[in-house]
Formats: sequence, C-alpha cells, structure tokens
Amino acid sequence: MQSNSNSVQRDSAIVAAKEKYRCESILRDINKCQLGRHLIVDYWDCDADLLNDAAALCALINEAAYAAGATVMSTHSHQFGHQGVTAIAILAESHISIHTWPETRYAGVDIYTCGGCDPLLAHETLLKTLSAHRSEIVKLTRGKADSPNSIAVVSDEPPLHTGLDADGTWFREDTVPGCRYGNVSHGFNISELVHKGHTRFQEYLIFDNPVYGRVLVLDGIVQFSTSDEFIYHEMLIHPAMFTHPNPRRVVIAGGGDGGALREVLRHNPEEVIMIDIDEQFVRAAAKHLPSLNAGAFEDPRVTLLFEDASEALLRYEGAFDVAIIDCNDAVGPSEALFEEDFYTTVARSLADDGICAVQAGSMLDEEFLRQTHRRMTNQLGRTTGFKLTMPSYHCGEYVFMLASRSCDPAGPDTSTLAELQARRGIVTKHWSPEIHHASQVLPPRFQLW
Repeated sequence: MQSNSNSVQRDSAIVAAKEKYRCESILRDINKCQLGRHLIVDYWDCDADLLNDAAALCALINEAAYAAGATVMSTHSHQFGHQGVTAIAILAESHISIHTWPETRYAGVDIYTCGGCDPLLAHETLLKTLSAHRSEIVKLTRGKADSPNSIAVVSDEPPLHTGLDADGTWFREDTVPGCRYGNVSHGFNISELVHKGHTRFQEYLIFDNPVYGRVLVLDGIVQFSTSDEFIYHEMLIHPAMFTHPNPRRVVIAGGGDGGALREVLRHNPEEVIMIDIDEQFVRAAAKHLPSLNAGAFEDPRVTLLFEDASEALLRYEGAFDVAIIDCNDAVGPSEALFEEDFYTTVARSLADDGICAVQAGSMLDEEFLRQTHRRMTNQLGRTTGFKLTMPSYHCGEYVFMLASRSCDPAGPDTSTLAELQARRGIVTKHWSPEIHHASQVLPPRFQLW
C-alpha cells in the first residue's frame, strides 16, 4: 500500500510539474506574441435562467476557454441585486468576459486570446450552451507591431492574394479597382524578380515573365509589360498630338515610367513639363525600365517636377497646347486626378485650342467611364474615347479619352493624319491613321461617347 501511495504522489507531482511547465511556456509565448485575436459578440434570445446564474456562467466561460485551447488562471463573478451577472475568466492568453441582461435575454461577451488559441471555438461553446437564437460578431486583430493599424477589423470576405506568392515565383493580381475587385485573379510566373520597393506614395514591383517580358506593377496593379507598353503609350499620346495642329508646349501629369514622355518628344515639341509626385519611383523606373524613357529624362526640352499635379498645375494658365493625364487607377494618390475639380484645373492650364488626353479605365467599368466622360465634357469640352487592348491586362478592352473646347477630339480624317505622320517622320508599332478612327467605334450596346 505504501508503494502504491508513493506512486500516486509521484504521478501527481509529474502532472503538476507538466501543468506548471505548460503555463510557463504559454506565458513565454505570449510575451513574444505581436498579434492578439479579439471577438466582440452579442448573443440574443438566450436562456434567461442561465444568464442569471453566476456559478453556471463561471463554469461556462471556463469550458469556453478550454475549448479555445486557453489556460484559465482564475475566474471571478459578480451577481447584481436585481438581476444580471458579470463574470470573467483570466487567461494566460488574456481573458473571456460575459455581461448579462436576463430581462432582455441578452449577453455581451469579449473573447481576447493570443498565442495558438482559437477564440472562435470559445464562441461556438458559448453559442450552444447559452441557447442563443442569434449572435453578432466583430472580429479584430490587436497589437500588430509591424502595421500602421494596430487594431484592425477582420473581414469575413475571402482573402485577396494580390502580390508575390510565398516563394516569390508567382505574382497574383486580385485587387484591380472596379467590378473585377476580388472577382478575377490574374497570375504571372516570375522568371526573375528585378526590383521591389516602396515609397511614401506607392509600392512598386518589376519582374520578368517568359511571355510578356519585363512587367511593371504599382500598388498591386499591372501597368504594362515591355511586350505591349507601346500600345498603351502610342494610343495615349498620338491621338492628342496628331489632333492638335501645332503642339509646342505639353504637360504630362504622372507618367513616371517615361513612356508617355518618350512618345511626346517624337513630335518635336518646344517644351515638355512632366509632373510626377514620386521621384523615387521615377529614378527606379529609369534604371530598371530603360527602354521606356529611352533617354527622354535627359532631353533638354524636358522639365521634371516632383510634385502633386493637382497643385502644381494651379500655377499655369493658358500655358499648354496638350495635357496628358497618365496616372494610375482612381485609388490612392491618383484618386484626385479623376475628380471634376482637377479637370477644371487642367482646363485652366490649357490654351484656348488645347487638348487633354486621359487614361480612363476598363470597358468593364461602364459607369466609371460614363462619369469620367461627363466630368471631362463639363470642364474640358467635347470628349471622345479610344479603345485598345493590352495583352498584359485581364480586363479586355481599355479606354483613353480625349477632350477639347475648340478642336474636334475625333481628329483629322485618315488621309490628313497620314500626311501629318509622314511630315513628322514618326514610325509607330500600333497607332495608325486607320486605328485612330476605328478605335473610336463602339459596339451598338455601348453608349459611352
């Protein structure tokens, strides 16, 4: 009997030691943890008798803690004189608290854990035992040190995987604005990651792909590849530059990669002012995408201003023959460049016969295109659109818009365009006098311009 008693004591000591070690290990992990998970839950139509039973509620939150994988350090409760209970379980990983209103069959609960616990398992236990017919949950992350938002709401929407995969061999594009957001995923195999960086204004990624060549990504959105950028830049620049009879002074808002500037300079203007908010990106693009600018940044006719275009253009009145708005999509710093106030500023900066070309967006986002067309027409004059297809985009046809108060934005006829092209000695890869007019033709179901 003495032997059995010693064995039991020894086993009890081992169990106690293991439990002590487990608690200490959890506490060490918590000290290293940078991220807590916090559920704020409302339970409705609960068992009213249970909501007024302090002992039962203490047992319940203990059970919920164990279901979540948490360690209960102590439990406390207070029974209010009229009715209702507040109970809390102090966990090694934080706490679970419950506050009850039996008269309305309602309970408010906080479940805050960190480490390897799963607070949703605690919620499932509470939901079942309280016999709640309805619950509402707000899910939060807490204490994330490497994020500008230490507290963040967790969405129930499926996560979007824009950016590099974990092994860096694929880029995923899921967050293009408009109707494609979260509904279309576009992937690129990466044969070489050329450059990755971020500035105060945006994140940028440059990589090589076996099909498209070198690809530029800004804030998770593909801008172009070296295999198709000429389509983008020729269709943005040449309709405006050939429509204006004598484009001597040109302003470009955006265009930090240099492709728009390169095409403008082929028309031999006297002066070009390029305004881009992000000097760091412009320098990176010049280094890693040299074919885009092709030396244009060093041209003596060019002035580079690293400013916000919506503010810089306020200094000019009647100064430019052509304005090119080559900005990103209407998010982040570029959002202001799609507002009607900005088009008012552009109109003021243009000469009376000035022309403005704008990167507008995808044909899939019809309402946004109508809005852009309406705003341009209100401030810049008669407006038309040019359709193009960019192979590296997953949206199908894309649209640029052209507006003028005095010139016909549709441009001269085909023969006149051909004469101008020959006279200026410009050889193109995509734009042509025929494509100039064909790209303005819309299918019958569209009424965009």
